[in-house]
Amino acid sequence: MQRFGIAATIFLVALGAATAAAAQAVVVSDGADIGFARGSTIEEGATLKVPAGRTLELIDASGKGQTIRGPFEGKLSTGTASKAPDPSILRALHFILIDQRQKETGTVRAAGEKPQPPDARLVDLSDSATFCVAPGQLPQLWRPAPRPHATLTLMRLSNGTRGDVEWPANQPTVAWPASVPLADGETYQALLPSALVRPRLVIKLVPIDAPSVAEAQKLAEAGCREQALTMLEAIAAPGSDGH
Repeated sequence: MQRFGIAATIFLVALGAATAAAAQAVVVSDGADIGFARGSTIEEGATLKVPAGRTLELIDASGKGQTIRGPFEGKLSTGTASKAPDPSILRALHFILIDQRQKETGTVRAAGEKPQPPDARLVDLSDSATFCVAPGQLPQLWRPAPRPHATLTLMRLSNGTRGDVEWPANQPTVAWPASVPLADGETYQALLPSALVRPRLVIKLVPIDAPSVAEAQKLAEAGCREQALTMLEAIAAPGSDGH
């Protein structure tokens, strides 16, 4: 009887630990200035204070996203306290938000730094970076506002192959020119007369599926961390869910 009691106690303690682990959320947005650094963990029931005009983007241990918009003051409720945690999700979030950031030496995304593309599949021309592109597809190129009419030139640096694309005013995206073939690991120079930077794009051919934490981890492992962050932000958006 005593042996059974000890075993039952150990089981209940383990179950409680699993429940506690499930009742956590990881910060996806960069809110260090309001006390919530990207990659930090918030426990279920913790008191949150988000100022007006700010948002707190979270993903919990089940892969579900949540965005809290300020002004807000109250307790965190993930709605997952009764669910078993998925350790792979927490590991993936830590890898993308902390491990990868610590390995980088260049510019990384900060709160309010610059507008971000709305979709992880878009190739952002606002800065140099590594981008994952689905094999056999021409990706959409994206630029932030203002968007005057311009002629975009893309050049493959290894052999000088180049192509021009007319980019209409106020249009956020255009297709990658078919005259410039995509090759895995190649570097391309993007030239826009109105842009302040001349970004270099390193292309990785990687299949991109529906937003999920696992899919974001795949992008980060390929070196496409900015796209991984964009995907996590999409998961954390209201009404979004992924695991």
